[in-house]
Amino acid sequence: MRKATVNFFFDKRATKGDEGIIKWLVCIDRKQRLFTTSQKATAEEWTFLQANKSKLDNRIKDEEKRALWQRFYGEHFTDESGKKQDGFFKRGQSIVDKLGDGFTFDAFADALENYGKVKELPADETDLIAATNRKAQTMNTAGRVGNGLNYELAAKSLRRFVDSFTDEERKEFLSIPIPRKTSAIRPVSILQYKHLTPHLLTVYEQWMLSHGKAPKSPKKPATGASITTVGIYLRHVRSVVNDAINAGLMSRDAYPFGPGRYVIPAGENVKKALSKDDIDKLKSYQPLPGTMEQRGLDLWLFSYYCNGMNLTDVCGLTWGQVNLKDNKLCFVRQKTARSNKQKSITITAYLNQQTLAIIERWGTKDRQPTNYVFPFLSPESVGETLTPQRKKFIVQQVIKLTNKWVNRIAESLGIDADVNSYSARHSFATILLKSNAPLSMISKSLGHTNLKTTESYLGSFDDEEAKAFLSAL
Repeated sequence: MRKATVNFFFDKRATKGDEGIIKWLVCIDRKQRLFTTSQKATAEEWTFLQANKSKLDNRIKDEEKRALWQRFYGEHFTDESGKKQDGFFKRGQSIVDKLGDGFTFDAFADALENYGKVKELPADETDLIAATNRKAQTMNTAGRVGNGLNYELAAKSLRRFVDSFTDEERKEFLSIPIPRKTSAIRPVSILQYKHLTPHLLTVYEQWMLSHGKAPKSPKKPATGASITTVGIYLRHVRSVVNDAINAGLMSRDAYPFGPGRYVIPAGENVKKALSKDDIDKLKSYQPLPGTMEQRGLDLWLFSYYCNGMNLTDVCGLTWGQVNLKDNKLCFVRQKTARSNKQKSITITAYLNQQTLAIIERWGTKDRQPTNYVFPFLSPESVGETLTPQRKKFIVQQVIKLTNKWVNRIAESLGIDADVNSYSARHSFATILLKSNAPLSMISKSLGHTNLKTTESYLGSFDDEEAKAFLSAL
């Protein structure tokens, strides 16, 4: 295997007296070239360097000689301007190692000329907003429409935030000079990775809480977004930043997130679980058969009984996942199945008399393994082959209508809570926990890969209930 070697050469041809210029001597395939370091030395200094190639003798106390050795054979030295530089031998050797089999003398010369210089990347490669939009497109192409939408919303939010900057803020946060003429047209500003500092993120959070929700009409002012929305957007931004670091577009040292930097806020701890009494009221309610009211209540109860199954997963449930002989169904949450970060867990939910009746009432008649159990996404029912975006829209409509009818029922029953698809999942976990079910069993039933995620459901307890449970610690 051809391998270039690097040494030093003392060249006296262009100097007078005993002085010479130290140059890199690079050899490969019996060919050699000299490349100047532009560093002059005396014959005595050269002899000293040659005698101490591998290691500096600790008995040498002369500071000038030690500094000379450090400049050529040391890891680093400080130049005349006070800047830290790599030693000359380290420079040559690192270039040779990096070029590897692609070594040429011209490539070595080019690498020497640009050594230590920060390569300027094209603006579109370092544009955070553009990168967030590209990530949204990637998610949409992969069928992860919900994630794609969140990336799009995060990008739009960042664009509104940057566009709201005054000239002074553009200078402070984006390093854009203040125009001399107030009437000058302001070009569209680019939010680059290097602009993303903990301070900027803090200012963005404050802006979101005051102006984060865009007005639906140009005549109306923007209103504040919730802290939960801030957290959702910034977790997606953080993902884009991580991609940029892995691609070498941003330095790890400039990473703005984490303790001591900027900490993404957690969502609001809103009580989502219903009490056992409220759930019993919903179970006992008798809707008019065959109506949207009955369908809404049935879907909510199906979700509750089937391990708090997300309605997205209910809509995507196929007959191949249902075992009517053993009265159970097995599925993988779509949320984790499409993620590379989490290991997919197969969830087993056991069917009871109520869920079997719901399947009988609303299930499709053709029970081939690949067919959907419920008709919402079936091509035969909707009359078209569905794209991921269309599927997402239909599921959102199912969720919207389910929440609408269950909330109407809850109101008629005097239930003072927001009853929706989330509350079915949280209620399932909370009722089990209050029944002294092991946390590990609840976590597995929900499809969680981390017990801390399951523990967050403690937020659904009333203060007195939480105190009672925690007192056992």
